[in-house]
Amino acid sequence: MLVSIRLVVVVGVVLAATAVGCGAVTGGSTPPPDADTPDVPTGIDAPAGQDAIDADTRRCTVKINEVQTGSAASASDELIELYNQCAMPINLTGSTVVYRSAAGTSDVVVISLTKTIDAGGYLLIAGPAFAADGGSVPDQTYGAGKLAAAGGGVGLRDAAQMLVDSVGYGTATNAFIEGSVAAAPASGQSLARKPNGVDTNQNALDFAVATPSPRAAN
Repeated sequence: MLVSIRLVVVVGVVLAATAVGCGAVTGGSTPPPDADTPDVPTGIDAPAGQDAIDADTRRCTVKINEVQTGSAASASDELIELYNQCAMPINLTGSTVVYRSAAGTSDVVVISLTKTIDAGGYLLIAGPAFAADGGSVPDQTYGAGKLAAAGGGVGLRDAAQMLVDSVGYGTATNAFIEGSVAAAPASGQSLARKPNGVDTNQNALDFAVATPSPRAAN
């Protein structure tokens, strides 16, 4: 009996010496994760971030924020601005911006994205004749004009080709319309979310014709 008691005491001391805190073990060779250097999410719909400010139930996503279909200088003076409403940067590599004609049923790829968009920041995509007003240099450019002035639809697809956000404008009747169609912007003007990132799933309510404001609040 005395031997058994001594054995239990020794085992208990050894176990107590190895347990520190909640599940932590001293002397381990694996350092804890570095909380100061979080990974950049690679999906457009990040798993965390600020709460939705509108009817979109996702906590955190990237929006098509502004579209210009041309100007008096050129029909190819186009811009598509994306806005990250999340509290973290998002890697858009593998995602695509696509276009459909007014009554189109298939996508035309405008550009494949290769950039990371900052938290609360913008990604500016522009056509071949984009006028860099105010020093708004595009993050990426495409080689030919894509957007019809009278009507069409612009969509953002993630790397799995799921539709993340879209807007239909003017004479559009395509599947990119959310709710009801937004107005077509006049030459030299843009179609802009008011305010940035708002999304009630009604293009006509969320977008307004405005003076282009690339990389700035609408």
